Amino acid sequence: MIPCLLFLALLALSCSNPTEVESPPPALLVQAYLTPGEDPRVTLRHTLAPNQYYTGRENPVSGAQVEVTSQGQRYLLPEDPAEPGAYLLPAAQLPIESGRTYQLQVRHRQDLLQAATTVPDPVRITEISADSVVYFQLFGDLFGDLTHPGEFRWTKPVNAAGYVVRVESMQVRTLYITAEPLTGDLDTLLAWRQRLQGLVSADSLAALDRRIADLRGYFSENVTLLQADGDTLRWLRDREQQDWDEIEGKDWTDGRKWRERRQKLDQNRVVSYWIPADTLRGDYWWAGLRFEGEYQVVLQAADQNYFDYFTTAFNGLSGDDGDKGPLLHVEGGLGLFGSYTEDSFRVQVYRGSQGQPKLVVRR
Repeated sequence: MIPCLLFLALLALSCSNPTEVESPPPALLVQAYLTPGEDPRVTLRHTLAPNQYYTGRENPVSGAQVEVTSQGQRYLLPEDPAEPGAYLLPAAQLPIESGRTYQLQVRHRQDLLQAATTVPDPVRITEISADSVVYFQLFGDLFGDLTHPGEFRWTKPVNAAGYVVRVESMQVRTLYITAEPLTGDLDTLLAWRQRLQGLVSADSLAALDRRIADLRGYFSENVTLLQADGDTLRWLRDREQQDWDEIEGKDWTDGRKWRERRQKLDQNRVVSYWIPADTLRGDYWWAGLRFEGEYQVVLQAADQNYFDYFTTAFNGLSGDDGDKGPLLHVEGGLGLFGSYTEDSFRVQVYRGSQGQPKLVVRR
């Protein structure tokens, strides 16, 4: 989510004359989601100039004073020495409770950022129609005519602004967009290796080979459809499986092949959508499932800050004007200080070869 917030903040600050991109002064950017049972964590960044976003920079803000106040009690969040820009406390010291309001204050040099959130009441999933689904290839291109494979229902928290549903493939791994520059580094190293062959010592070439092997190993481990047992997950749709298989045979550089793989997995591994507050049921649709294997369906009851951000980011589905950027509730900076409660369940997805869509219920 951090890369997305950085990009949205960049859009919000840089929209002006389409032929002239300005570089506004950096602003504080906060990201914090409070939820009961989890350690409170506040991540601080500075916004980036437009020409720096895709370089892999994240501009962490170190040395800030980060304070959370609730019911008259003040908590100072120390910075994690292992992660610049991350401020946190154990939940045992700063408990997050439903119904309570938490105020955030961040001071850094001349900047003062403030925000507040009220944690929604607990949400509980009360009914699930099935925890296994079979995907039949016959219906791969007929999304508009499909019957939904399952539904779930939940209790209604009184103070939730709306719901966010996240459907995530649990066995597929990928990297954030901030890894893109590393794919360029791989191509650069390979080009050097080719040019220097026969011109430098064997030791120098061996050092290059180690760096190349390290990068390839990093991508192979983190951008993969490989399961823990060594088997490869299949795409549910033949067309997507074919596109994935063809990447290897393309006349592309190694770096571009890894970029294409990362982007395809990033676009398809997680599907998220919002549901209005007056609804107490949801579907998990065929269109949200891309791979065989296990999925986790997470239902989040969101506070106003989180829900407004989610429904207006990149225009969301709200129709909000893109020139205005996402709707944020932060004074003195940008970003999100929100909260939610959640419940979840797992769905196992299988690929069938024929027949009508059906539910397979495990008990």
